[in-house]
Amino acid sequence: MKYIFGLMLSLVLSNSFAEEIRVKRMTRDRNLERSFNLTTNLPDVVVIDCQSFIQGLRIGEKENAVMFMLDPYECESMQDRMRKSLRRLQNHCIDVDEDIRADYSC
Repeated sequence: MKYIFGLMLSLVLSNSFAEEIRVKRMTRDRNLERSFNLTTNLPDVVVIDCQSFIQGLRIGEKENAVMFMLDPYECESMQDRMRKSLRRLQNHCIDVDEDIRADYSC
């Protein structure tokens, strides 16, 4: 039953972000210097983590999380672009489907 619930949740989550993620704010994770919690248009926890062993964009938590892996350079670059957008008082959008398609100020 737990497996079926997890599978259903994963399917719902995958459909919910097969679109544009609108980042409104990023706050530093208190434990990791290069990991940020993102305030987005999604109800799920969204983190861009450029410090852990597996780096990238994570949507959701624990075993139900969906991870878009990035190499260290890509991860740092996305964080920099996100910071620039937010400093200009613009949201930063990330197009995702099965992978990260693009990210840009929006």
